[in-house]
Amino acid sequence: MPLYEGECRHGCGRFEDVMKVHEYESDGLICPECGLQAKVIISAVPTVGPMPSKPLVIDQIGQSFTSRSEMRRYFEGRPDRKIVDPNDSSFTAFKDNARARADVSAKRLGFDDHEDRGRRVKAETAKHEKIARGEGKIFSNA
Repeated sequence: MPLYEGECRHGCGRFEDVMKVHEYESDGLICPECGLQAKVIISAVPTVGPMPSKPLVIDQIGQSFTSRSEMRRYFEGRPDRKIVDPNDSSFTAFKDNARARADVSAKRLGFDDHEDRGRRVKAETAKHEKIARGEGKIFSNA
């Protein structure tokens, strides 16, 4: 039997009542204090997982899912992809491997490591933006 939540229209307060659907449809919700018609309160229903009004967005793969079955079909068609916990050993190994590859690539370009490359590129970009705004030094040959 469903649980109905109601509020008395005459000031008795809120209450809950368990009743059969046909009882509710025939009599409505009655205040247990005064016995008069009460207003039905529709509460938020807790949901778990994605739904059309609240899709699950996974930025790393550029996808959003409105149901678990949609997400399951997506990953079944792509066995090379999966969602893992950040503490999962496969994720840690992948992250460490990616970092090592980034360091090797940065060293090949003349940087100390990936972090050094990021710092120097950021500094160079800031310098160019400053010059574009007219804040940089301008040298004259005259």
